[in-house]
Parts: sequence; structure tokens; C-alpha cells
Amino acid sequence: MYPSVYTIIVTYNTRDLTMRCIESLRNVSYLNHAVVLVDNGSSDGTESAVREKYDHVAVIQTHHNLGYTGGNNVGIEYAISNNADYVLILNSDTIVINPDFISEMINYMTENHDVGFAGPRVFLHQFGNIQNTVLSAPSLMRNIECWFRFRANHEFGHRSRNCIVEAGALNGVCLLIRSECIREIGLFDNNLFMYIEDHDMQYRAHLKGWRVRYLPIDSIVHYPTMAVYNLTGNVSFLIKRNSVYFLNKIGKRFDAVGLAVFCIGLTLLRAVIPFKEDGETFGDYIRFSKRLINAYLAILAGRIPSRDFGPPYC
Repeated sequence: MYPSVYTIIVTYNTRDLTMRCIESLRNVSYLNHAVVLVDNGSSDGTESAVREKYDHVAVIQTHHNLGYTGGNNVGIEYAISNNADYVLILNSDTIVINPDFISEMINYMTENHDVGFAGPRVFLHQFGNIQNTVLSAPSLMRNIECWFRFRANHEFGHRSRNCIVEAGALNGVCLLIRSECIREIGLFDNNLFMYIEDHDMQYRAHLKGWRVRYLPIDSIVHYPTMAVYNLTGNVSFLIKRNSVYFLNKIGKRFDAVGLAVFCIGLTLLRAVIPFKEDGETFGDYIRFSKRLINAYLAILAGRIPSRDFGPPYC
């Protein structure tokens, strides 16, 4: 008997990408496999298009943008209620290139009962260009190091290799999770909306004795949008906010305060001394700083959730 695997895809106004992803999943060779689409209130016709073309896909409409965390939690709860043995979290902007990748990962998980999370080899934009999916935990020192490396045009070492890697956390772009592990540690933290949620959930898994492993199994090609990174936009805000939230949540309050001060200080520095690659104005940085300060005060004062902490306008 093959363990049951439920693939969860969360979409928000990404109809064409989602349709392409679902189409590629048709090639998956694993026999006991179901696909669940969670539509976070899209206005581009995603739900009707998927229902019309793919009657084998279970479609759940949330009617609101619940973010990566909320949308996936809805899908996970559905899978667990249907006695799924494993849940595969998969981004909508991906295409399956190895029909056997689920089978290969399940074989590994079956032989290694203490592994709660496993992530395969992911390619970025094209086959052969490996995306690093083995993550480093947020911290003040890491952010300082990242900033100096960025200024010097240096990159961190690539940790997704051709061997099995014991990971602190894995990127959620393609992530196989054992249902038994989910039942023990709980779902994604809805306060995070998106970003850093993988660190938080897998940190809880480590505390319970579960292992997190990167597996050198070819799986998908990831096609993230290559938009210009806005230093005062929602992505930047969520990463900075959620990193401090996570550190404070796990008891690293000193590191959380230090990172908050660093992020605010760097933002104000950019306002006064803009770097040549920045496209933001002085006013953009000041407004962004106020937004960060309000969120950090809510986190450190324990006012979660609060109006200042809530998800960005989407």
C-alpha cells in the first residue's frame, strides 16, 4: 500500500502559472497522490479555470488573501482530515521535471522515520541552475554579514549540494512534510502571513526531535517573478518584521531587539545617505521606518496580533 500524498498549491491571482503547475503534476508517477488548490480570493478567474479543466483537483476557495501561511494551513487541514500520510507544499510558480520525485522522496521518508521535513533539489529558471533551498536562521549577525557581503558583491556558500544535508530549515517552495510531524508540532504560524514561516515551523519540529533534510533528488523548476526588489515594499517589510517576531517568539529577545535596531537604523541611514542602486525617496524610507517601529513595538510588547502588526495591504 502506497502512503497517501496530498500536494497543496496556494494561489493568489496567478492563474496562468497555477494552470501550468497543475498540468505538470499530471506527469507525476506516484500512484496515491491528490492535488489540492487553495485559492486565496483571486480575482483573475483561477478558481473557475481550474474547476473547468482539472476535475481531479480539489479546489478550496478562502475568499480572502490569507497569505502563504493561512492558505497552506487551510490545505493542510483538508489533507489531514482526509487521512493524508504526507503533505507536499508546492509553489504555484513551479513546473515538475522529474515524474518520479515524489516516489523517490517517499522511499527515503519510509526508510527514515525520524525525518519530518524533506526538500528535494530545486532548479531556478532552468534545469541545471540549482536554487539554494537550505536556509540559515535569522539573526542579528547574519543580517550584518548579509549586508556587508551585499555591499562587497559576495554571496553565501551554496548549501544545496549533491548529497543529503541535515538542515536547520528548508525553503517552502517544494517541501514534503510527514503528517505525524504536523499533528505533533501544529500548522504554520498565521501571524507571519509569508516569509520566515518555514524557519518557525521547522524550528518547532527540531524541538520535538524531528529531522529536517535536504535530498539531492531532482524535482521542479522554480520561476519566481524577477521584479525589482523594493527596499520599502511589502516583501522587505515582512522579512524584517517576521525575523524579529520569530527571534522574540523562540526566546532570543536580545537578538530580536538588536535586529530591530539594526533594521531601523539601516533604513534611516538609507534615507539620509541613499545608495546609488536605491529607487526610494526620503519620504519612502521615513514611512517604512515608522511602519517597522510600530510592528516591532507590537512584537516586543506582546501585542500580537494588533493593527500595527497585521498583514500588509494586498
